[in-house]
Amino acid sequence: MMKTIFTIFLFVVFAAGLSAQYALPVDFENAQEDTAWTQFANAGDAEENMALAENPAKDGINTSDNCIKFIVLDNADPWAGAWSDAYGPFEITDDNHIMQMMVHKDKISPSGLKIEGGDGDPAQIELKVENTVTGEWELLTFDFSDVIGVTYTRLVFFPDFPDARTEGGTVYIDNIDWAGASSVGPDRTKLVSVYPNPASELLTVQYPGIQRIAISNIVGQRVKTLEFQATGHKVFDVSDLKTGLYFMTLETAGGSISTKFIKE
Repeated sequence: MMKTIFTIFLFVVFAAGLSAQYALPVDFENAQEDTAWTQFANAGDAEENMALAENPAKDGINTSDNCIKFIVLDNADPWAGAWSDAYGPFEITDDNHIMQMMVHKDKISPSGLKIEGGDGDPAQIELKVENTVTGEWELLTFDFSDVIGVTYTRLVFFPDFPDARTEGGTVYIDNIDWAGASSVGPDRTKLVSVYPNPASELLTVQYPGIQRIAISNIVGQRVKTLEFQATGHKVFDVSDLKTGLYFMTLETAGGSISTKFIKE
């Protein structure tokens, strides 16, 4: 009798695990969250080529403990990646149409996000964005504004998505979420990165979904305003500014956050 009860218990637990649902962000902080994803087109899709891993660079813009490690094989299809139905449905709206994904890559190449199972036209949409740095985390931004009004059920990521596969590589993926969402972490100031600081010529700012930067001097006078398409990574010239302390307001579709830098 006890053996039967125990067997039923294991079956219930196992079945619950198969149907587990998660909420955005996709931050891989839940034990076995990698099992919510199905690897595909990676030359056999061996389990060891996609698994939870420790964050390889917690001193950058991504301070979370865990992420997903995806080893793209040399003979994988260009579209190798993973899909999950555990985070939907995703309604694309005026407020939520820009998604972000952090990548840590060993080469420059496009990465992709795709949403499928739409209840309208198109039933699926796929976007590709190329990283600009290697060996550190970078926030990529994907604008799904062309499908506002459609709800999707499946999320797909492509860690390395060239036009044609000539080599593989190791990619870490983390924090897939709506741009400007407050759920990426308890303290969104940890997602702000400004470097070099102090700066003399070019300043780099990283933050999810920034589309406007307002810079003021120490007495509150606006000295520079930049507007651009939503991105997680912006480089601009500050050589025209006088030496001193400046305050920046980073504006996104979901709100704003402030930081500061020194012009030397």
